[in-house]
Amino acid sequence: MKARWAALAAVALLASACSGGGDSSGPDTKAADAAFRAGAASRSVLPTVDGERAYLDEAPAWNDYDPDDPGVFVPEWDQGQVDVGNGSDDGSWVHDDLRASAVALATGDDLVVIVSVDVYMVFAVDAAEIERRARELLPDDVAESARIIISATHLHEGPDTAFSVNDDWYDLMADETAGVIADAVDALEPAEVTAAQGEHGFGQVDARDPLIVDPTVNLLSVRAADRDETIATVVQWASHPETTLGWSPPVDLAEACATKGWTGEDCTADGRYFTADYPGVLRTRLQEHVGGEVVYLNGAIGSQIGPGDADVWRTDAVEAVDGPSVAPAGAEPVDGAADFREQNFARIDAIGTELFKRVAELLDETGEPLEPTLAWDEQAFYTRLTNIGFRVLLADGDLGWQDPPGYTCTGRPFSDDTCTDDGGEVEDDPILTPLVDSQIRVGDVLQTRLVFVDVGGVGFLFLPGELPPELVVGLPDDFDDTATYYDEPDLHATGDDYDIPGALLDLAPTPQTFTVGLGGDELGYFVPINEARLKCLDLALPPEAGYSCQQLFDEGLLITPDAVAGPVCREMLEDPEAADLPTGDARTALEAVCRYGQALGRELGEPDGHYEETNSAGWDLVDDTWAAAEQLFST
Repeated sequence: MKARWAALAAVALLASACSGGGDSSGPDTKAADAAFRAGAASRSVLPTVDGERAYLDEAPAWNDYDPDDPGVFVPEWDQGQVDVGNGSDDGSWVHDDLRASAVALATGDDLVVIVSVDVYMVFAVDAAEIERRARELLPDDVAESARIIISATHLHEGPDTAFSVNDDWYDLMADETAGVIADAVDALEPAEVTAAQGEHGFGQVDARDPLIVDPTVNLLSVRAADRDETIATVVQWASHPETTLGWSPPVDLAEACATKGWTGEDCTADGRYFTADYPGVLRTRLQEHVGGEVVYLNGAIGSQIGPGDADVWRTDAVEAVDGPSVAPAGAEPVDGAADFREQNFARIDAIGTELFKRVAELLDETGEPLEPTLAWDEQAFYTRLTNIGFRVLLADGDLGWQDPPGYTCTGRPFSDDTCTDDGGEVEDDPILTPLVDSQIRVGDVLQTRLVFVDVGGVGFLFLPGELPPELVVGLPDDFDDTATYYDEPDLHATGDDYDIPGALLDLAPTPQTFTVGLGGDELGYFVPINEARLKCLDLALPPEAGYSCQQLFDEGLLITPDAVAGPVCREMLEDPEAADLPTGDARTALEAVCRYGQALGRELGEPDGHYEETNSAGWDLVDDTWAAAEQLFST
């Protein structure tokens, strides 16, 4: 990789502080008198029955289970119907626990709490409310000064926190997470912190061109200084926790369906069970191995990094390989599976257990204790919400739990001086309002942030969404070898046309850096502008323009008969007088493609190979994030 892979031998001796050029509001780095202080805690965030979670006693979890068993059936929650994030409505089975886990680290007057929750996503405005509740529970001397960052594991088999939110359950989850933060701070004690880094590729593949993954496993081990016990283990790896996404457990559902009133094709457990997926397996195995809490942080999972197209096999006879995840000769499918791709809970177990084995190896490779220093820096930035579908969701109140702010901005660069809160104002849209009977949010700009935490010379870079691995680790040296990195090169930008601004790890000042996706916010997929394609549909073209998508393509204005290239849309917004842009009716039609392409692609079919654009807040995310990172790490 062009980005550096730093050796860890010097990490323990470094105590670098991030000075940052952005909206830094943290105290200067200070050394503690003798050591770190650390505390950790976790709580379940599952919905309740009669105020309890006693049903977990019957959940199979990960030590004695049937590979096809979705878990304990729970017909009714205290909170009412709870849908599954990226699953189906009415989650009704629990296979294993979902938890909010936190580790608190302190030196001198500095206190940082890192939180990970087994949920689909946590938007920034929702994290802010959880943080507010946590501060009410913290001791007075740290209630205002503590630094708190809340991330989601991006679990695809937990309660929906994005598009179909049960407010009563979210309120419960927020209180549990706030309580975990307070519990971790209350548990502070002298501690030693060590770090290690390695690679792991079992069950991890890229499902979108270019085929690049970040196999890095980052590890932070936090142990009590005065007793031989683990306080917490922090693990960061990069893969979607969606191992059984779209799978229908082949079990007898007659009694459950009769109880729920599900009939016909609706009588299914597909997407209706809760499981922490492989992070839950990792937690179970690590706690059996060393005890303490486990904080799992996901990484650069954009462009569909996950287990979907990976071979997974039994490793008791044929060992796992670091990657790519292709079954070697002599391998056998996991229990209950007919082949290496069939989904069941044994597949989840295999991925999580192999990750645990790699982490256990790294626990034996940690170096000297890190110097007891802490530093926090952050850089807020604005980015254009080009996906008008998000503006529909904002107007309808269907994005997350709280009401996110939107902004209207004049002039570049977007800043506090040029951007104004839209106050929640909505308006009609000439196409979407009659089509879907919804208005759109007036604000077409969002604000988010990067956060960088330096723990004794080991960095944590919290990133607000699903970044492509190449934006983190860089492009491979042989990237021009299209056959190696593309399955369908005709559908994507290749070679020099696939342009990213750089590798974030080259900007970070620490030789080891945890790169955390969905770290404090979730703006969806980050797609480089030259790679972005937006759907053209005739129904979205103004009739008065007199153009069809085919006519736009015939005139060279579309990159394919059903898609416009991202740079064309950006140029029309940023440089509307550019000589290479069309005028008149062609311009009017093309502007409509750019305005509606992401949203309509999500609902009516995206261009081949370009699903991620439909789940992206905007086509500027890569470049805006890079610019913010340059500010954050400027000296």
